[in-house]
Amino acid sequence: MLTQPACVVPEHLTPHDLVAYYHCPFEMELTRAARESHRTGGVVVPCTPERVVPLRHSPLFSPPLGDIEVVPGRLDIGPEDYLVYEDEGEDDLPMLFPPERVRRDPRFANGVGNLHDAELGFAGRPDLVIARGDDALVPLEYKETHLFVGYHEAHGRLFDTVQAIAECCLVHAAFGRRPPYALILYGDRAGDGEREGFVRIPYTEAGEHWLRAALMQVRADRERAPVPLERNCAGCEPNGEGRCRFAAARYDGPHHRASWHAQPR
Repeated sequence: MLTQPACVVPEHLTPHDLVAYYHCPFEMELTRAARESHRTGGVVVPCTPERVVPLRHSPLFSPPLGDIEVVPGRLDIGPEDYLVYEDEGEDDLPMLFPPERVRRDPRFANGVGNLHDAELGFAGRPDLVIARGDDALVPLEYKETHLFVGYHEAHGRLFDTVQAIAECCLVHAAFGRRPPYALILYGDRAGDGEREGFVRIPYTEAGEHWLRAALMQVRADRERAPVPLERNCAGCEPNGEGRCRFAAARYDGPHHRASWHAQPR
């Protein structure tokens, strides 16, 4: 009698995993190992081999950038727009809606906030989901930094595009309505709003195909090598905790110092 082969459950991933992988696959692996260790109470060892060879740049190809709209200034909320979802775990989100225009979906209340795509083995939490007057559902991600000049360039915020496309996928799966675009809102907290603005990122078929291919690539990568660049390492949480031996910018108290050679700690 033939038996059916067991279904292989895909590795669970989140939008934050994709963003970390886009920066540095080893950062993603260290973060996931620490998260799993905290969850289980045991020691989870990253899958990255000890003798891995560092990479010069991200192995993840860039998401599609066609028709991205960069808009300086404040985000206009229309009189027919209302809030249907808010990440309850975030404390510093902007107050964009008065109470009478908050209609949270009860499915995601009381700590049940994750949006899931069961087919892709993918889950996460946008900061907000807005129902717009034209009946569109739009995920919004809030960043406290300023709107960057040269968004499309290498020193811009392409990793925000990664997050936006991923959150569109999750809104589509959880609410059953395909978002036409996502919004990244830059609040410029340090500059007191002088350079705030937002970016509108369309959710196209090309973006959806990119996301599926990116998830396959991450799951197929069993080395998850580091990308020791100062712009990556200076803001890396595992590096800040002294857990990365490849860092290009060593964490030293409140400052970082350059260390351009991968050295074992």
